[in-house]
Amino acid sequence: MSHEAIRSLVLRDDDEALNELRTLAAARDAFVRRTAIEVIGQHKRGPELRVIVIAAFSDPSDYVRRTACGIVEHWKLAEAHDPLLPLLREAEASTRECALRALAEIWRETDFQAAFDLYSRDPVISVRKEAAWTLRQNATAGDWRRLFGAFSGDQLPRHRSWACEIAETFGDPDVLPALASLTNDDDGHVRKSAARAHQAISARN
Repeated sequence: MSHEAIRSLVLRDDDEALNELRTLAAARDAFVRRTAIEVIGQHKRGPELRVIVIAAFSDPSDYVRRTACGIVEHWKLAEAHDPLLPLLREAEASTRECALRALAEIWRETDFQAAFDLYSRDPVISVRKEAAWTLRQNATAGDWRRLFGAFSGDQLPRHRSWACEIAETFGDPDVLPALASLTNDDDGHVRKSAARAHQAISARN
């Protein structure tokens, strides 16, 4: 079946179409499998085949695995959480990035250390940035101090601004000296974020 024909299955909501997609997701050709998984993600009855999407995390093709990650991200498929985690250790940086984006949507507090390790140690800067954003999106009262400590000293101004935003949300007076220092940051956006956070914390205390 051609890729065009596979994509046309998204227009059909009968059981036969779903059965065809199920079969195609196990095809010998990795690009056929990838297209089939992509169509499942777009199909209005696609969630009926969510077991196939989750199984695609074990596919030998990075293209298929990344496509499955995108679907989990879009569907916010919580039951994919545990099978997704091994993809954070994949050799391909782009696969680790896709896994982080999916994880951000089905986050559990226990994921903090895995994401923080990628932010701190991954050899690829794009993965470190994705991990930082995942952590920023899911910051909590329990981990904000660790994030603030890491982000406030980051070379990237965006991350230093996130440190200020996190402090504004969760911070107490103990963080005011560090924020005062950031009001003298080289970057104007960081200075503004720090001043705003400093003022907000001072006002509520």
